[in-house]
Amino acid sequence: MGTSKSTQKFRAEAVIAGLGKAVRQRDLLKLGVSTRQIRLALDDGRIVRVARGYYALPGVEALEIYLARNQARLSCMSKVAELGLWLLNEPAAPHVAAAHGHPIPGCVVHRVMGGQTLLDLLRQCVKCGTELEALVIVESAVVKGKCSIGSLREAFTGREDAAGRAILDLIDPQSMSIAETCGRYHLRKAGYNVQGQAYVKDAGHLDLLVEGVLGVELDGREFHDTASGWEEDLRRDTMFVVNGVWRLRIPAAVALYKPELMLAWVSQALAAIRSTQNPPAVPRGTCRRPEIV
Repeated sequence: MGTSKSTQKFRAEAVIAGLGKAVRQRDLLKLGVSTRQIRLALDDGRIVRVARGYYALPGVEALEIYLARNQARLSCMSKVAELGLWLLNEPAAPHVAAAHGHPIPGCVVHRVMGGQTLLDLLRQCVKCGTELEALVIVESAVVKGKCSIGSLREAFTGREDAAGRAILDLIDPQSMSIAETCGRYHLRKAGYNVQGQAYVKDAGHLDLLVEGVLGVELDGREFHDTASGWEEDLRRDTMFVVNGVWRLRIPAAVALYKPELMLAWVSQALAAIRSTQNPPAVPRGTCRRPEIV
């Protein structure tokens, strides 16, 4: 069945919408959009020319227009949120990829020839971010099923990839949130034994179990500031007490941006546990780590 005239008429903007942001004319032509369709879409105001050889839908953001005019595109740590990955800190300046590699005012420029795969972007993030910033991004790619640890190990084989290989050893595929990843990172750096997603009978999984005796829950508003979330928290609070599990409930923002406060609370709680005559350790066999499939 042939393509209808109506479908052909709106092909240019449909392709741009699918690709997102500002699109090069050469990419439109490769995907079957004719120069006539581009011209008609321009005349009708359905697309706009934002730079020589670049087109976008009306209302495109100023940054995208600026990048198009400089023959660049978002990349590295400025691209991960768009891909649905976790991001601890927005970079101070946009990180962009440009084949020419020339400086672009207000941007961090990465000289990149051709397209970039997800693994290319992750390697770039490791080079630009701190160890924790990179861990958050790379771990979320694994957690969300966008890549495997095996594929990452294959990608980080170069002499310049030592930092990346070290980060791979820190990944926990069972992590459920960026707060859990950050909390686990800071606690382990402080020398604590930390287990993620430890299971407690009738209560469910703890975000973190520290030294086998202290549960740490990292609560964000999104999942807890609701009627159902509040009721479930009360039920779980009861079950943790019934099972004799000490637990701290720490705001996610503290684990993300005030780790020294989280570490102080954990230290104080562990001291309180040790000061008791019979510290209520989690009963053997009660906590278990889910198998990684």
